[in-house]
Amino acid sequence: MIKKLILFFALIFLTGCSFITQRGTNIETPEIGISPIYGRWTITKFIYNKNSEQDNFKFKDIIGEEILFSNDSAVLANDYIKDVKYKTKYVKLSDYLYKKFNIDYKELGIEDSGVYSTYVMDKDSKDKSYYEIIKVGKDRALLFDNGIILEIELLDDKIENENLNEYILAKKDEVLTRGNLFDQSGDKGFLIAFKTKVDTNIPSWNYKTLYIKFSNLKLENVYELNNIILPRDNSFSEISVQRESKSNETTDKLIVKDYKNTSLKNSEAEILKTETEELKFDNNIMTIDFITNNFVNIEKLNLDDNSRKLRIYRLKDLEEKKPLRYSEFLSQELINSQEEKIDLLKKDPANIGIYRDNGFWKLKGRESAGESVNDFDLNLVLPYEVNNYNRLNIPMADIRNFNSNVKDGFVSPDNNFLITLENNMIKIYNIKGGSIEPQTIFEREIGNDATTIMTEWATGKYANDWQEVLSTNK
Repeated sequence: MIKKLILFFALIFLTGCSFITQRGTNIETPEIGISPIYGRWTITKFIYNKNSEQDNFKFKDIIGEEILFSNDSAVLANDYIKDVKYKTKYVKLSDYLYKKFNIDYKELGIEDSGVYSTYVMDKDSKDKSYYEIIKVGKDRALLFDNGIILEIELLDDKIENENLNEYILAKKDEVLTRGNLFDQSGDKGFLIAFKTKVDTNIPSWNYKTLYIKFSNLKLENVYELNNIILPRDNSFSEISVQRESKSNETTDKLIVKDYKNTSLKNSEAEILKTETEELKFDNNIMTIDFITNNFVNIEKLNLDDNSRKLRIYRLKDLEEKKPLRYSEFLSQELINSQEEKIDLLKKDPANIGIYRDNGFWKLKGRESAGESVNDFDLNLVLPYEVNNYNRLNIPMADIRNFNSNVKDGFVSPDNNFLITLENNMIKIYNIKGGSIEPQTIFEREIGNDATTIMTEWATGKYANDWQEVLSTNK
């Protein structure tokens, strides 16, 4: 199952009846071997929305947003396609718009002519889900998605494909954080993982994941899974911590493996493979404090000297055991402004971690001296690469005024649901008109002192894709 926290696109700035001006068409034949819409484009205007009840004004911020099409991948206003496929055909504009969309081309202020229409889709979608782009000029096109029509204009089609792929990768995390503004079904999914401490002589922790599915502004279902189930670029992974004991040593091993062979699939041969990565340190136990599709933060306890260290690793380089240092997160300006705190990290520049505070993920440093530790906040807003959705649309102070028992809280991207951790429970509330409804719509016991270590949102089609994977037994 391909995971792309892919949340279709968005648009729209209504300015009276100022839609598209009258301009002639000048269509060029696509070059062989190059994407017919190759290059950097920008959204310039909203044209049409078949859903008359939708509030189009909320999409105004997308106007001016760049969308990118390389020969390998694509990024749209809030969609990223890792392995893109293009299908192009030549059509008569007036007939095509009328027969397919029931639109009179004259209402769009464009001339009738023969044009190229290109479907943009994921290679693994089996042509079931796509965007459509119709070129109506050399540097101008119409973009169609789910009843929405946008005008886009070409900025640059001379950029090298390798450079364009780099731009796409740099932009993908940003666009995937946006809510699915065109999702009329209200499908959303929240994946949350947490840990609870086990009462044993040597500390240990249990890990659990919940997938909470919403549809049509209602709670549809909640699925509970053992261990941490993590969405990655094109698959799900299962993360667990396993303990090994022999003679006088106890060692924890962090294991990352495919979850149910959800992907890591050769799209042509359809051959599945299994990959496993491990991280361990002899006579050290560990607990996971934070994890996302790129990074994992652990705290490890050395049983020889009882020292406790924080470490952040890139998941893709786990077995290299190369922790990230504070300088890879902080700009030189921030380093200079926090000299006193940075001095505490100079003995161990990798002694940093990510933690929850007041409804947000934050970066902290640690000064370790034998068994004692001193943790301190590094005053950093985590970059998109580390955490794709680090927002709380209702201030934590307001949430705690509503209920003083709330330890942690999460608000859905559409502001319709509040999810809280309270004592040993997870609870869900409706939000209406900006106010939290007092009655819960869901409650479940999750264990005492449960701590959040992962949060991920999916919307639209992808909320259903996640549900398909996570709702079935192994």
